[in-house]
Amino acid sequence: MDITKAESYLYGRLKMLSDEKIHLVTKLNKIKIEIEETDNKIGSMKENVDKAFEIFSPRTKKNDFAKVEIEKLKKHKGELELLYEDLSVKLEDVEEDINQINEALGEEIVVEENNVSEKTEKLSKELYGIQILESQEAERKRIARDLHDSIVQVLTNLVHKCEICMKIVDVDTIRTKLELEIMAKTLRDAIGEMRNIIYDLRPMSFDDLGLDITLERAVKSIDAETDMDVSLTIEGEMRDIPGIVQLTIFRIIQECACNSIKYSKGEKLNIRVVYDEQSVVLEITDDGVGFDYGEKASSNDNEHTGLGLNIMKERVALLSGTIDIKTEIGKGTVTTVSIPV
Repeated sequence: MDITKAESYLYGRLKMLSDEKIHLVTKLNKIKIEIEETDNKIGSMKENVDKAFEIFSPRTKKNDFAKVEIEKLKKHKGELELLYEDLSVKLEDVEEDINQINEALGEEIVVEENNVSEKTEKLSKELYGIQILESQEAERKRIARDLHDSIVQVLTNLVHKCEICMKIVDVDTIRTKLELEIMAKTLRDAIGEMRNIIYDLRPMSFDDLGLDITLERAVKSIDAETDMDVSLTIEGEMRDIPGIVQLTIFRIIQECACNSIKYSKGEKLNIRVVYDEQSVVLEITDDGVGFDYGEKASSNDNEHTGLGLNIMKERVALLSGTIDIKTEIGKGTVTTVSIPV
């Protein structure tokens, strides 16, 4: 049975709204990052006026210039915040329209079961594609924030230190040497931060040593950095699994462990990897407080575990796998993932 003109219109409208939603979410993420960067610039300009240097060279004019620049940045930040609010309202309207269309389609499609399945599958594919794009944008946002909060801030501080050294090198050589020592230490810390970011993007040991050893090293690192007792158990021998599948398995385990450490408030976290003839089974267990799975799975609050669960589901689905989360408030969480190989 062909779809009706009304249904065809609704599908077209839904596609248009979905595209608009992607555009709005992307723009909101960019504005949010720009607001944070502007805020940091204001803070940096306020905090990095070196009082000691004024003893050697009063710079009233430079401070006046800084005040003018700070006011400009504050004005720009206010404009961005207003734009963010306007776009957030538009996004809410778009999401409401999408929900209404979904409800309308659900009411109209009361036909033969085969036709229902076909239309539902078509709709779910479109919405699933949006979820993937949203998760990719969220990952880009995370990387941008990591770089801004660590490396960019450090480099900005080093620029100020260099300017100070150039000004006082002929006046106070002892202080210049101290500043250079601080800069050298800061650079070493920045290199360490950059290595951590690169590791998060793709562990270098993956290509040389494979999944198992990379997991063992990651678990040791996690265990050293958290109060939870983190353990890893590997059963069976790893078969010839494509690299992209291994990396995705690693990301799934990483996401599960991250959620447990952040939210479970438990004492123990066990990661179990089982290789059998047809699949890889992952079992991540914690003894934490648990949560209401139904509420979190449908949550739109990206700052909590709703987005983390969606990202895991998407990664598992892309590998044609299954995911089962058993949790109860006060009784911990067991996440089981099966990936066919």
